[in-house]
Amino acid sequence: MESAIESTSAARSRASEESIPMSLVAEQNDVGRGQAPRLGLLLSVMCIALALVIGATSSLSLALPDLAVDTGATQTQLTWIVNAYALVFAALLLPIGFAADRFGRRPFLVVGLLLFGLASLGSALTTDPVVIIALRGLAGVGAAAVMPATLSVLVDAYPEDKRSLAISVWAGVSGAGAMVGIVAAGLLLEGSGWSSIQVVYGAAAVLAALACGVIVPQSRNPDLRQDIAGGVLSAAGLFLLVYGIIEGPEQGWTDPLTLGGLVAGTALLGAFVVVELRLDRPMLDVRLFRHPGVAAGSLLVFLQFFAAFGFFFLAPQWLQYVEGQTPLQSALWLLPMAVGIAPASRFGPYLLTRWGARAMSTVGMLLMAGCYASFATLADASLSLWFFAASLVVFGFGFGLAITPGTSLIIEGLPEDRRTLSAAVNDVTREVGGALGSAVAASILLAVYSDRLAPATQPLPGSAAETAEEGLTQALGVADQLGAQGADLAQSALGSFADGYSAALWVACLALTGGAALCFKLAPSRKEPDQERTVS
Repeated sequence: MESAIESTSAARSRASEESIPMSLVAEQNDVGRGQAPRLGLLLSVMCIALALVIGATSSLSLALPDLAVDTGATQTQLTWIVNAYALVFAALLLPIGFAADRFGRRPFLVVGLLLFGLASLGSALTTDPVVIIALRGLAGVGAAAVMPATLSVLVDAYPEDKRSLAISVWAGVSGAGAMVGIVAAGLLLEGSGWSSIQVVYGAAAVLAALACGVIVPQSRNPDLRQDIAGGVLSAAGLFLLVYGIIEGPEQGWTDPLTLGGLVAGTALLGAFVVVELRLDRPMLDVRLFRHPGVAAGSLLVFLQFFAAFGFFFLAPQWLQYVEGQTPLQSALWLLPMAVGIAPASRFGPYLLTRWGARAMSTVGMLLMAGCYASFATLADASLSLWFFAASLVVFGFGFGLAITPGTSLIIEGLPEDRRTLSAAVNDVTREVGGALGSAVAASILLAVYSDRLAPATQPLPGSAAETAEEGLTQALGVADQLGAQGADLAQSALGSFADGYSAALWVACLALTGGAALCFKLAPSRKEPDQERTVS
């Protein structure tokens, strides 16, 4: 096996020898480049589709307190309402991304958006937490078809001299999309219930599907070989691994279900690596991850979303419960993050060329870590929300700085004829990182919450104590039933939640600091646009 990193001319020579249709890639690119006036419209439609699948998680995070009241969902069920989507999303990204490259990105975008939209609309019609969890999983199937295709369509459509700008805008939306989801949810919750969020997302996804059918150029590579074994092993391995990660906080990390998921998932992913290594033209050439740039990009994106999704899961609840904000007020207090992301994303290509991936990613992650440290230190009710908002601007700027080199390193490190697959690899790191971040944050929150709350629940009857320990919503409900005697329980529950929130942020801070050190060691000091990667 020759080196996986070759020049463009060498890649074209090998493509001729191995019958890889590089001309097809050029033909696909010409579709977009020959219609330059439509590139802006294409970018807008892809960013809308991306914002929908990204905002689907953050918007419901803001609605969790209302959802818990309306459906009676426990803290564990609330975690699954968020993570069922991420679980299915992460598991299917690689095989669906490869299938989209082979059979066509446009039909996958259209069908994925329709499935996402219909599942979202269906979840608005029920108050059963189990049914909502199932429909969220179905929406995750649709999202897995949408997210990687949005990036690969842009990478192929934009000429090389403008591609960095398109990637930068896409990366910015992937971060700011969560903020847009939170603000939209806040506005909807001000006048309607949590189900209105699902209705709006569902309707918007259906309209986006219609736009994709008209705007997105046709692109497919029928000469890509089927890799059924690789697809099944990657999907099953990621599903079981993320399942074990999510179940750990509830069942315990030594529970047979948790350990079974972690061990089986790891074993299946190991088998996936073995199968891919034995194929001449694998679905994903895992040897490419030996390259420091690809490894650094994957690590960078994983840790960013590990930290960010834990924050998105907990911060809206902290603002509403501990700081006493309404859903809309909570959304507005979180909005400054987008103010920081915007300039970092806009000037990302220039900064990447001038600074290089190493400096840009290291500085970005350290800024994020510093902000988390300040949030964790001042997590109780004495924190000034204006300080919180100002810190979020810095946090957003750091996030925007780090996300552009992370995405670019992955996309440029994987084969040109598999753009959707390379985008799927980028997205898998995001979704697995996000699912793990939410699960770890929930685990730390519940562990600290239960420990701190224990003295206050000891005088309570057994059933009341168990209910209070299920989550903050349940504890406040018990406190209301106790009348004047419940004041101490409510105060203790709020303080316990703030302590758990602070502990979770400290873990995220340490993860980002360690990630910054690793990226400084692994990431290239300067971007090398003249190098291309191909399957060897």
